[in-house]
Amino acid sequence: MWEFLKKIFSENEGEVTVIVLDENEPDLTSTFKLKSFDVVKIIIGVTLISVLLTIAIFFITPLNSVYQQRLDDNFRDEVIAINERVLALQDSLIAREVQLNDLKNFVRTVPDTTFDVDSYAIPGRAYTERDNFFQPGVAFSYEMLTRNNIMNALQRERRADFPTSFPVPGALTQGFSEEIGHYGIDIAATSNSEFRSIADGAVINTNWTINYGYVIQVQHADGVMSVYKHASQLIKEKGDYVLRGDILGLVGDRGVMSTGSHLHVEIWKNGIPQNPMQFFN
Repeated sequence: MWEFLKKIFSENEGEVTVIVLDENEPDLTSTFKLKSFDVVKIIIGVTLISVLLTIAIFFITPLNSVYQQRLDDNFRDEVIAINERVLALQDSLIAREVQLNDLKNFVRTVPDTTFDVDSYAIPGRAYTERDNFFQPGVAFSYEMLTRNNIMNALQRERRADFPTSFPVPGALTQGFSEEIGHYGIDIAATSNSEFRSIADGAVINTNWTINYGYVIQVQHADGVMSVYKHASQLIKEKGDYVLRGDILGLVGDRGVMSTGSHLHVEIWKNGIPQNPMQFFN
C-alpha cells in the first residue's frame, strides 16, 4: 500500500494508471487513472467519515453514559478524599483547641513555687499544720537544703538586719494583699537591672515556672525567707551562700503573669507571708 501511494506521489505529472486484473477471468480487466490530488481527497474523506461515525456512535450508543459514569466516579472519589482531609483537619483543630484549653487551665491552676519542709530546717522549731500551706490555692512549701547545709549556713551568717534597702531601685506598682492572694510587692525596674539579696543567707531554691519565669529563694536567719520572681536571669545557684547586697539576678518580664519589667518580692517568716514593706526602709 505504501509503495502504491509512493508511486502515485512520485510521478512527475501526479497521475498514474491502475489496471485491475481478475485472476479467474483475465479478459475482464479494469483500468483507472488516479491523480495524487484525488488520493488526498479520498484519504481526507475517509478520515472525516471515520471521525463523524465515531462521534455518532459515542453519543448515540451507551458508550457516552459509561464514560460519563467513569467521570462521575473519579469526581466522587476526589470529593470523598477532600472530605476526609477536611475531617482530619477538623479533628486536628479540635485536638489543638483541647491542648490550648488544658494549657490555659494549667497556667491558671498550677502551683508556682513549691518546695518541701522538714522539721529540722530551722533549728529549734518544728513546723505545724498551720505552716503548711497558709492560704487555699497557694501551694508553698519549703524545699530546704540538707539539714547539715542549712544549719551550717545559719551558723555562719549573722542575724538578718532589718529594716533594709529594697533589692532593686524602682517604683512600687502593687502592694501586699492577702485578700487577693498577692503575697508580695511589685517593683517596676529597668529590664536587666541587677537585684540584690536583702540580707545574708543561703540560696535554697532556683527554678523556672510558667507563671513567674525565673524564681530564686533565699533563706535568712530567724526563719525569714525572701522570694524574687520574674527574673530574666539568675546569677546565684541553689546552695550558694550570699551576703546582703550580693547580686542574685537580673530583672525581667518573664512568666505569663508578668505585665512588664518588674521584680516581685515576697518575704515569709516561719511559713507565714509577711508584708515586705515592714522589712524595708
